[in-house]
Amino acid sequence: MKLMVVCFLFQAVLCREFSITLPESVEALRGLCVLIPCRFQIEEQYDKDLQRDPTGIWLLNGTDVNSNKVFNSKVTTENKIEGEIIGDLLMKNCTTIFYNIRKRDRGKYYFRLEYEGLKYNYRPPVSLRVRDSPIRPSITLYKEDQGEVEDQNEVVEGTSVSLICSAPSAPCLLNPPTFTWNFLPEERRQEQNHNTSFSSSQLNFNATHLHHGLTFTCTTTYQLQNQNKSARSSRTLHVLYAPQISSSSSCNRSQDLIMCSCEVHGNPSPTLEWRLSGHTVSPSEVISIWRKSSRSFISIHQSVKDTPTLQCVGSNNLGVNTLLFNFIILDRNTAELYLVLSLSVVLLLSVGVIGFLIYKLKQLSKKIKVLERGDTYASLELSAVQNSDYETLQTNRERREKKNNI
Repeated sequence: MKLMVVCFLFQAVLCREFSITLPESVEALRGLCVLIPCRFQIEEQYDKDLQRDPTGIWLLNGTDVNSNKVFNSKVTTENKIEGEIIGDLLMKNCTTIFYNIRKRDRGKYYFRLEYEGLKYNYRPPVSLRVRDSPIRPSITLYKEDQGEVEDQNEVVEGTSVSLICSAPSAPCLLNPPTFTWNFLPEERRQEQNHNTSFSSSQLNFNATHLHHGLTFTCTTTYQLQNQNKSARSSRTLHVLYAPQISSSSSCNRSQDLIMCSCEVHGNPSPTLEWRLSGHTVSPSEVISIWRKSSRSFISIHQSVKDTPTLQCVGSNNLGVNTLLFNFIILDRNTAELYLVLSLSVVLLLSVGVIGFLIYKLKQLSKKIKVLERGDTYASLELSAVQNSDYETLQTNRERREKKNNI
């Protein structure tokens, strides 16, 4: 009875049994390799015999060594799958890597240990799944000093954040997978980390309102012998920020009314109000207010007097933003006076331009008549003709005389 109690209490040390530690399943990309972590235990009475050059065997979809054997660490010529046991069997480490995985290699793998005096099939098996395309990478969002963000991916504007894209990395790859982001913030820092099982790309930046609603897509590309294979994942960022008033906000004035529009964005969605001379405006007989999406409109009829300022105010729990419109509302008499003055200035400018054109036409007409007459003393009669014009006429006369003499 005492021996049974001692054996139960110290089973892991004194009363070891045959056991194996394997993952429930592993996944491989077709054409690549797969790593199977593996450790085993034996009854302590076989410890000494383990030093006699043990052999590791893998059986597929059954435990019959004759019909299910696909790999032998010693006799490799009959192996149906290429691989090697990279663990030290003497240290009870049966970690194995299989290369160039094919579709037909999928199934349940049982490990078998053989050496002089012992042949043992271990259970449970490990299930190998084979994929035609890579596993999609995972994207995790972290806030500085606050850890992983889970609820709707929300961060406050100005927060330093990290997006980490992780993907499995096969141990047999000559080059680790490459990572590509569809969008890179202007001010960012990129890091890449690689180990035997996973690779990752880390994107660090400060979140701004420009990143709100932006979808970040990470693409991983695996370089195979004959082709490249890619997979991608996406994550949308939600940034909480104070109201921002769009530069498209403006006022237009017609003869009878003034119409203004104001567009405000923010997260959470801001409330928007109009203030006339510092007082909140409500719809009335002379003022109309309506809203379409994030833009608000206000129309003020000309009958409203003495209104020097109009404000558009957007607010949420993160702040307030204000845009001030300055304009002067004119009565009908003042507007007519401005119109008359404007038309007068336009009329005077038009008369001046027409007079100048008439003068230039008369001067050009005189020059043409002189050229047609060919008068030797034309330059004396046309006092308005400049010296350069006289020299031109004299030269033309001399040319005609030489031609007549010939």
